[in-house]
Amino acid sequence: MRLRKRKGMISQELLKLVARARKLAAQPYPTDPQDYNPPPLAQNLASATIIADDIPVAKTPKEKYTKFPKAVLAGCNEPLPKGVPDLRGVWYTYKGPFKEHIERIEQCGNRVVVTGGLIIHDMRADGTLENGVNDINENTGEEIHIGALFENGRLNLRANNKLLGVSRWLEGDEIVWMYIGKENRMRRLKAPPKLAE
Repeated sequence: MRLRKRKGMISQELLKLVARARKLAAQPYPTDPQDYNPPPLAQNLASATIIADDIPVAKTPKEKYTKFPKAVLAGCNEPLPKGVPDLRGVWYTYKGPFKEHIERIEQCGNRVVVTGGLIIHDMRADGTLENGVNDINENTGEEIHIGALFENGRLNLRANNKLLGVSRWLEGDEIVWMYIGKENRMRRLKAPPKLAE
């Protein structure tokens, strides 16, 4: 009896994830060619012309966007810290519960901005809540406070800087995106996708 109830709960959870993935597939995606081919970063901090501190922090807008937002870190060329993987670009989820989700990842210094699924999560990967994702949950609209940190080549996000909920890392040319224990695999797009055109 308990096993049947547990299977039912898991099935309901999977159905919710599939419904969310379909909803995400219908959302706007980046159309700016530069999103797909990020410009090179400066060789060192001294030669950077725009650094992360020069750009105001972005938040998810109260009104859900219908056109994909412009890049937050456009023009920023502060180099990434040593050992931090370059995740910049537009990524398409081809496998996993969030199949067909598209997101843009921007990086500049230790700052990371993930835009997609109608959210803009702007953070510094410095392990603090103060500089992490202080935004809203895209599903509930509730406030979230998440610490971000690159650890062993992974961008790890911890709710209230405790529980690891989201992790992204490179495996070859792909990103593995773990979202609350669910694995998604993403491929980098070189140009805007041809979806329902």
